Amino acid sequence: MVLRVVVVAVTFLAFFFVLYNFPWVQQTICYPSILATVCSGIYSQQEWDLFYHLGGNGPWIPRTPEGDVTRLPLKCEVEQVHMMSRHAERFPTVNAGARHLGLLQRLQAKGVKLSGNLDFVKDWKYFTNFDDPDFENLTTEGPYAGTVQATNTGRKLRKQYDKLIDSERTTKLWSCGSHRDIETAKHFANGFFGSKWEQDNSAQLVIIPETTDRGADTLTPGSTCLRYMNDKVYGHDRGYGELNVWQNVFTKPIISRLKEDAGGLALTPIEIYSMMEMCGFETLAVGSSRWCDIFSQEEWLDFEYGRDLLHFYRAGSGNEFAGAMGWLWLNATTTLMANETARGIYFSFVHDGDIVPLLTTLGILDETSNASFLPNDKRKDKRRWRTSDVVPMGGRLIFEKVTCSNTGVAKNLRRTYVRLFINDGVFDLEKRMKGGGLAYSVGFAQWADMVRKKGEQFGKFKEVCGLDNEAPSSITFLQPQYQ
Repeated sequence: MVLRVVVVAVTFLAFFFVLYNFPWVQQTICYPSILATVCSGIYSQQEWDLFYHLGGNGPWIPRTPEGDVTRLPLKCEVEQVHMMSRHAERFPTVNAGARHLGLLQRLQAKGVKLSGNLDFVKDWKYFTNFDDPDFENLTTEGPYAGTVQATNTGRKLRKQYDKLIDSERTTKLWSCGSHRDIETAKHFANGFFGSKWEQDNSAQLVIIPETTDRGADTLTPGSTCLRYMNDKVYGHDRGYGELNVWQNVFTKPIISRLKEDAGGLALTPIEIYSMMEMCGFETLAVGSSRWCDIFSQEEWLDFEYGRDLLHFYRAGSGNEFAGAMGWLWLNATTTLMANETARGIYFSFVHDGDIVPLLTTLGILDETSNASFLPNDKRKDKRRWRTSDVVPMGGRLIFEKVTCSNTGVAKNLRRTYVRLFINDGVFDLEKRMKGGGLAYSVGFAQWADMVRKKGEQFGKFKEVCGLDNEAPSSITFLQPQYQ
C-alpha cells in the first residue's frame, strides 16, 4: 500500500515537472485538453518562458485568466459566440524571409570565420527550402504545426459550443483572402465539423477579398482604409518607424558582443533583429532553435518591446486610424448580439493587424499614463500592451453573448451579458467597465452603449479613411446563422 502511494506521488510530481520545464510538452498535452486550466496556472507561475516574449512570432499560448469561469451559473447559457482569430503558426513572410536569407549569405560566405555563439551557423540549414521556401504558408510538421493547431482548436471549441450548432443547417465561417487564413479556416473546420464538412454541407467557408474596393464591408480594414495606407508618417508605416528607432538603440551592445563571433563582420541592427526572428520561426517549423540561446533574457525583453512598439503604432492605440478600423467588426457583432433570433457561432479568420485595431477600439489594454504612448528610446516595462499575450500565432478573441433567466424575484426576467476571452483566458470586463450581475461580464445594454459611443469617438470609417461616397459603409456579410 505504501509503495503504491509512493509510486503515484512520484508519477504525479514527474508529470508536473515535465509540464513545467518543457514547453513543447505543455503545448502537446495541455492544448486543447481539459488540463488547459491547470496548465495555464503552470505557465503563470514560471519565472521565464520565452514563448511569452516573442512578440507574436511564437506558438499559440494561453493568456492567464483573470478569473475562474469553469461553468456558468444555473439558468445561464451562451447564446452566441463571435471569434476573431489570427491564422495558425506559419513560416516567415516573404520580406522577413528575404532578410534571413541575406543574413545567412553574409555569415556563411567564404572566408568568414564564425566562432563562439555563432559557431553553429557554419553548418546550419535554413528551416525551409532555400530555393523554394514556404514563406507565408502554415507550418505542417513538428510540435507547433499550424495545420494541427488549427484542427485542435476546432475540436476544442466544438466541445465547448456544441449546443449552438444546428446540425440540420449549414454553418458559415468567414476568412479574409490570404491563403494562410483560408487554410487555417479549413483546418479549423476539419476539427469543428469533421473532415467531410464541405461534402456534407455542414459548413460553408465564405472568403472576403482583401481588396480596396470592399470599403467598410471587409474583415481587413487596413487594406481598404486609403488614408491609413497612404499616410507614411501616421498611417500603416508608423509602427515600422518606431521599431526602427528602437532597433538602433537596443541592438548596439549585442552588435559589440557578437562582433568577434561573427568573424569581425559589422552586423547591423536589422540583422540582429533577424537572428531573433529566426528563433521564433525555426521553433514554429521544427520545434526548437539554437538562435534562441544566443540572447539573454534582457535582450529578449528588448526584442519583445520592439514588437510591441510595431503593433502599438501600426494598428494599435498609437495609431489615429485604428479605432475606426476596429469599430467595423465590433459594431457588426454587437448588432448580431442584439438580434434575439440570431443564435449560433460566428468565426472569422484574419491577420494580427486586424485583431489589434479591435482592441484599440475597446481601449481595454490602453496605457494609463504618458498620453497612452510608448517611448522608442527606452523600454517601458510597466505597460498593458503585450503583443505576445494577445496575438501569438493562432491568437483569438472570443466574445460570448450570455443570457440568464429566472434570476431574483422576477421569475420571467431575462438578462443578457457579454464575456470576452483572450486566448482562452477570461478578461474581466466587469472590472474594466464597472459591470455587474454576472462575474467578469458586462450587461449587453451597457456594452451596446459603449460600442455606440466608440463609433462617435473614432468617427465614421469612410470619412476617417477618405473613401468616396459609393464605397460600402458597413459590414454586410455577417448575417444571422440558421435564419
